[in-house]
Amino acid sequence: MYCNFGIIFGWFHFKISQMKRIFILFSFLFTVNLVSYSQSGKLEKGKESIKESTTTSTTSSDSSTTKRSGRRTRETNDESYFGSFFAGIFVDLFAYTAYGIAIESPFELDGRMHDAEIANYPFENSFHGNYIYANSTNYKIVRFDISNNFVIENSNLYGNNFGVDFRFLRRFGLEFDYLSLTEKINAKRDQFSLYSALLNYHRIRTQKLDAWFGLGVMYVGDDVHKTGFGIGLGAEWFVAKPISLKVSHKWTNINNQEVNNTKLLLKYHIKKYHISSGYEHFKIGVSKIDAFSFGVGVSL
Repeated sequence: MYCNFGIIFGWFHFKISQMKRIFILFSFLFTVNLVSYSQSGKLEKGKESIKESTTTSTTSSDSSTTKRSGRRTRETNDESYFGSFFAGIFVDLFAYTAYGIAIESPFELDGRMHDAEIANYPFENSFHGNYIYANSTNYKIVRFDISNNFVIENSNLYGNNFGVDFRFLRRFGLEFDYLSLTEKINAKRDQFSLYSALLNYHRIRTQKLDAWFGLGVMYVGDDVHKTGFGIGLGAEWFVAKPISLKVSHKWTNINNQEVNNTKLLLKYHIKKYHISSGYEHFKIGVSKIDAFSFGVGVSL
């Protein structure tokens, strides 16, 4: 009888030890899977979300719309005339107002901002930034602003932001930017690149404040290879020589996913050169990146 109890006890002990091994194995596999999932990089997640096309195919349901036989078609000539007359007034008023807000209002034609010229470089003297109220020939017809900023979120995610801004005809600028980000995850490197080309209109052109908006295209390279319509906004406040504060935002939409870049930089000007540092935010589809930025630039 004792022998039977020993056999039964040994059998139960063997089964329990087997169950322990199976439990440990499943726990290990789950942990490995969880770690590998949690370590999938921001760049990879962002690019995958952009590549997934979310354009829903709208099935046109041919619900045969029965023609309304009793529809009234009695519009008199007088009603048509008055309707088009007021519609014309509304369109003209809207266009006039939009032009005044976006481009220039009649009240600004005699102001100094109307004839503001592009400065040779910011803080050439103590009272002006990008624009100067010039009464002489001491200004630029065209100017190139070149900048390069190193951005870093952590030791595994960093990159470079290079930009060229070609200013011309007092109010316009062609801005080209190239953003390159690198991320190290699971002993491999992932890359992300963003190209942008915007035509900017500098709406506010005072000696202390420069503000603009722009339209153009933005292109995501690497594994995505998609182009979207781009919008840009920005302003630079020249606080006091040699300090200025710059904020800008660029945005596009690719496959119903946002891709944008926001900058908030403090700049220290040394003649034609400047040193900048501050904050940059990137949104790449579902991924968000908050980075420290440090860079240099020159005006030519």
